Amino acid sequence: MKLLNHTTKYFAILLIVLISIWAVIFYFAMLDEVYDSLDDGLENQKELIIRAVNDDPDLLQDTEFGVNNYTIKNTEVGDHTKFKDSYRDTLMYMQNEDEYEPIRMLESTFQQDGNYYKIKLITSMVEEDDQIENLFKYLVGLYLVLILSIVVLNNLVMKKVWKPFYTLIDRLKGFRIEKDDPIKSEPTTIDEFNLLNQSVERLTEKSRDSYVAQKEFIENAAHELQTPLAIAINKLELLLEQNELSGLQSQEVGGVLDNLTRLTRLNKSLLLLSKIDNKQYLEEETIDFNELTKNVSTDFSDFATHKNMRLNVVANADPS
Repeated sequence: MKLLNHTTKYFAILLIVLISIWAVIFYFAMLDEVYDSLDDGLENQKELIIRAVNDDPDLLQDTEFGVNNYTIKNTEVGDHTKFKDSYRDTLMYMQNEDEYEPIRMLESTFQQDGNYYKIKLITSMVEEDDQIENLFKYLVGLYLVLILSIVVLNNLVMKKVWKPFYTLIDRLKGFRIEKDDPIKSEPTTIDEFNLLNQSVERLTEKSRDSYVAQKEFIENAAHELQTPLAIAINKLELLLEQNELSGLQSQEVGGVLDNLTRLTRLNKSLLLLSKIDNKQYLEEETIDFNELTKNVSTDFSDFATHKNMRLNVVANADPS
């Protein structure tokens, strides 16, 4: 996963948590505001009705909820104290919906011509399940818009900000210690990227210097060792050719000569392995070992016949 996508993942998780907490707080704050607005409306409507009753006593006959959203009923003298302004939620059957819908009700009392009356006022309110459903839809939409904005921001703005970092990574991918091609960083105004570029340049330069020093040491050591080995072999061969040694001495010298010859081959092999390990052979090619073995066996067929031997080459199947 790329770095920008990795940070986007954490942004997405953080937004889910924050939006969820904000949604709960917003829902209760909105509900409190709705109730406060409904209660103020019911309170104002109560005052208007009481004033209207003073002007038109016939309104005291509205004892059932009908066209008007209120009822007025007589109450006992001592019972009116039980009905101070009281707000509550309840359900009422709605003809248009053909079902019970939530309403907000205000119950209160007032005095008219020495009599006490209980008044009930109702007003419709939004269903809580509808509120939650709509709030959830809007929050999901807000979340998707924020995530999309973050993705666009990452790909347009943040990608430009992180360009020196990705450029350095691409150059590190193409860096080869065996090639004399140092990494050149891209200028940037960001301190952290400048520090990273300087550290990478120093590290690659130090690695390159160590590689060159090791390579030169191995080559010089191999060549310096090859010269005394060749001199020692030549002197021993000349000593054998002079025929001044006894049979036992000749065998001893021959044994030493064989060991020096093996040491020479070992030195060449180590030098070759060192060059391969240091990737001094940059050209690569595919080798068919079956064909190579067949050619070698053909070259040595006469020698095998002379030794009364028979070479039998069995080609292996292609592992790929």
